[in-house]
Amino acid sequence: MENIIKINKLGYNYGEGWILHDLSVEIAQGDFVAVIGPNGAGKSTLLRLLAGILQPTSGEIELYGTPLPQFKAWEKIGYVPQNPAKQHRDFPISVKEVIGLGLLCGSSMFQKISRAGKARVETMLERFYLQELAHRKIGELSGGQQQRVFLARAMVRQPELLLLDEPATGVDPDAKIELYRMLRDINRELGVTIVMVSHDLELAAEVAHNALCLDHDVCFWGDVQQALVHRHKHGYFYR
Repeated sequence: MENIIKINKLGYNYGEGWILHDLSVEIAQGDFVAVIGPNGAGKSTLLRLLAGILQPTSGEIELYGTPLPQFKAWEKIGYVPQNPAKQHRDFPISVKEVIGLGLLCGSSMFQKISRAGKARVETMLERFYLQELAHRKIGELSGGQQQRVFLARAMVRQPELLLLDEPATGVDPDAKIELYRMLRDINRELGVTIVMVSHDLELAAEVAHNALCLDHDVCFWGDVQQALVHRHKHGYFYR
């Protein structure tokens, strides 16, 4: 498989020290990577760098063979940040409208959604079991339901790469298992590459192929089952 993400000696400094330092990793098309590590290890920062929200202090990132500063094909990438519901909690917007916003990324928010776009929204409502919630306000939903909505929003443009920052935060155990099952299906059935920050290595190991363990640099990179073995030796990586 082609490596669609190439990270070479990546560093990022917030001004109070290096949050990421000398990070080198290559991720293949179709992979499912669980990014794990202690709080403050740089996991969310890595995803924000891959999403183009932050720019590296040092080193390089290539996406689909293109250096990050020149990369323009952002329609290939879906991104779900931590706690995305915060920005919509008190806003009177429906589930269907939230998903439709995913089609307008990079376009005017006043642009009309095409017939094909509306069909995609309906497909996402069906895939993520949201048909009965389509006209409910996003703030009325449970944590698990909200996460499914934002996952649907990220998927509505049919991305090839999905970046997820702790998608199961605030989700009850049963809903978490269902969410991970959906992610597994997205990866296996649709061939979408997934890079997911997670604090639950055991559950992530049921769906992911590889694990990237960070503590400002790379502590472990490889098969997720081997990461479970390493956990007993280096447990602080997974707090």
